[in-house]
Amino acid sequence: MRKNVLIFGHNDATQFIDIYNQYTRLFDPAQYEVTVAYLTGKPDQAVRDRTLAENVLFLDMPKRHIRMLKIKPIRKMLALCREKKFEIVICHRYKPSYIMMWVARYCQIPALVFVMHELGTMSSIGRRLLIAFLGRNNMLFGGVSNAVRDDMRRKLWFIPKERVVTLYNVLDVERTEPALLPRDEARAQLKIASDDFVFGNIARLAPNKDQETLLRAFAAIKTVCRNTKLIIIGDGVLENKLKEVAVSLNIADDVTFTGFVAGGYRYMPAFDCFVLSSIQEAFGRVLLEAMIAKLPVIATRVHGIPEVMGDTGVLIDAGKSDMLAAIMKQVYLATPAKRQLSGSTGHQRVLDHFSIPAFKRFFWNLPVIQTLRNATCA
Repeated sequence: MRKNVLIFGHNDATQFIDIYNQYTRLFDPAQYEVTVAYLTGKPDQAVRDRTLAENVLFLDMPKRHIRMLKIKPIRKMLALCREKKFEIVICHRYKPSYIMMWVARYCQIPALVFVMHELGTMSSIGRRLLIAFLGRNNMLFGGVSNAVRDDMRRKLWFIPKERVVTLYNVLDVERTEPALLPRDEARAQLKIASDDFVFGNIARLAPNKDQETLLRAFAAIKTVCRNTKLIIIGDGVLENKLKEVAVSLNIADDVTFTGFVAGGYRYMPAFDCFVLSSIQEAFGRVLLEAMIAKLPVIATRVHGIPEVMGDTGVLIDAGKSDMLAAIMKQVYLATPAKRQLSGSTGHQRVLDHFSIPAFKRFFWNLPVIQTLRNATCA
């Protein structure tokens, strides 16, 4: 008889569907039946189709029910857990974790994993007190990078360090790589000439992504690197401001803001170099997508980014447009063979450290999971 597994997430944002699929891929369908539950959001066939789990539930909880004590979702999840008798429950972000910690008080769940995706998630004293009260030895707390993990360890000092671990976001290479568009097709759709040298950025247009520094660096190299273009894929609150900055720097004709593009990572092959200028980044999953596309990468030395990059690409200080411009110029002037070598090194790093097989090896040796497996085999 197959064992039941629950993956419980806050919403169905694209990047989180990919993460839920990452965890679904951990479990052999012959041995496990996986259910993904979305705390918010109405039933959506497109989301259901993208979600790899055998069962997909849309709880459709309005904001008023996920504030404060969250009684209604706790009752609903308690009923579900009593019915399905989940062997393992994996929660993403704080609210699903809060709900399941309470559920676990009244329903036996052998192993629970709570994954946090941002820095500062445990800054609230209320959250720390709740975990101190509800925490049990069969609970594992994970951060998506060592930076997030270490932040959690400082806040949750009362939880043994071996139960506060790093659970990296990884890439499903088998699905991602074939989905990349051919270079010519990607360029045609983005209206890029075949002989342009393109720096690309895919990110929300938000303060922590700091595309203004990228624009200033690009402006600084335009007089030397004449056939360069900058493509920024994404939307956000700073869109109008960033467009105004591009105009003020006299680079508007060479910068394209595409707005939101579904499956934006598929256009990576259109770029000659990927640049991430963030001033805060818990992990930086888009870097994996750039690396699997074999692009040379320039990124900032903040939080989780150095862990992703390792010894591939180039790391620079955040907010330094002059430093960024210097490295962009170096990449532009480098030989194609040198850029190709940089891209190949990044590609291999994803395979070695941030692929589904690599994550499987790590996950099944986690202390709480290993204890559960040993008990099952006994």
